[in-house]
Amino acid sequence: MANFIETKSHDGVRQVLGKEFILTGKIPVELGRFYSVAFSKRSAGDYEDFITHTRETVMELYPQAERFVECVKNLLGKN
Repeated sequence: MANFIETKSHDGVRQVLGKEFILTGKIPVELGRFYSVAFSKRSAGDYEDFITHTRETVMELYPQAERFVECVKNLLGKN
C-alpha cells in the first residue's frame, strides 16, 4: 500500500501505474509501454491455451525489465 494506493487485481495495478506514475512522469512513458507488453504476455501465459514464450522473447524484454525495476527502486528510495 505504498503511496496509500490499494488495488484488488493485477489489472488494477496496471491502471494505477498508468494514472499515478506514468501520466505524472514519475515513470517514463517507454517503461509504461514495457509494463503493458509484459502484463499482456503474463496474462496470455496464465489464461490462454498453448501459449509459450520463447527465450528470444524473454531476452528481448529482460533489459527493459531491469530498467523498470531500477526505476521502481529509485521511487521507493532503495538505491
